[in-house]
Amino acid sequence: MFSTPENMHHITLNISDSTDTLAEKNIASTLQDLVNGTITPDFAAHTIDSVVVSECQKAYKSYTNSTQEQLAEGTIEKPSPSGWSNYLWDCLGRSAMVVPADHPGQVLLVQMLQQLQCMPPHTAPGVVYGDKIITKTLWVLTARNGYDGLEQWMWELDQGHFNGHGLKSEHTVAYLNFSAFLARLLAHGVAEATRLSALIRPSPFGTRGPSYMIKQFDSATDLHQYEGYASAAAQWILYAGNALYEMCQKDVLTEIGSQRWTMNVWESWKTKFDAISKDARFTPQIQELARKTTGMMGKIEAEDMKGNIVEQFGFISLKDNQESEE
Repeated sequence: MFSTPENMHHITLNISDSTDTLAEKNIASTLQDLVNGTITPDFAAHTIDSVVVSECQKAYKSYTNSTQEQLAEGTIEKPSPSGWSNYLWDCLGRSAMVVPADHPGQVLLVQMLQQLQCMPPHTAPGVVYGDKIITKTLWVLTARNGYDGLEQWMWELDQGHFNGHGLKSEHTVAYLNFSAFLARLLAHGVAEATRLSALIRPSPFGTRGPSYMIKQFDSATDLHQYEGYASAAAQWILYAGNALYEMCQKDVLTEIGSQRWTMNVWESWKTKFDAISKDARFTPQIQELARKTTGMMGKIEAEDMKGNIVEQFGFISLKDNQESEE
């Protein structure tokens, strides 16, 4: 147990149902307790790790003690540490949609992931490629291994809930919360999922320049949808602004062929948020959020904190490369 922050109101995640196994329910209830501050990130991480290791070991024992006939029938569960980590990623992503962007539970979710990463190296048995038995080292999240599937799973959730068929009005709050979580993953050095950022293409906020807002939106629906993307984009500045500013200063590519992060891009965001803050067509809430965001950008520029985001994630800095060649 640890002291609960005063601004932490109770959250109900609803990420489990009656068809889940006891192990799955254990993970879901652990995340529920975590976001409400009744357990620590360290306790949550060790609980979840114990569930995953135990379930993989039980499945491995059952699998290796089964006959060929039983295996052929397909009724014997194969041990799958990757399956369990994907289940956790799914629970985390769906939890992040529910937990408000400014709720302490968001930080606790990220800290729990950090605690998993900090565990001494240990393995769980698995079966891949039909019948090949392996041992997998758990909770190794690096750019090289795609953060153990975490980034791809966040993309799947993003496409399934928000951007696969356009952002619906009833999903805007969940998208905002989800964006804040992804931004925190970057800021805390856990994982990089900037391709999902509403700041960049294909988000309407990232696609359309400031001049677009001088024109009339085609409909109130278009305006409301743009507000949803702008609000989500703001979360990346509010919760990962320093990291993004460093990326833009260093002219970063996260990988070959991906978005190029430059100071021109940074300035375009600032121009867009400033335009929103002064445009009466937008709701007072989004105007105030835009003012807060431009204020944050100004503060970040003034402080000019030096980080190591490029080295931390192995980004390609075109500026550093150019300077080294000169």
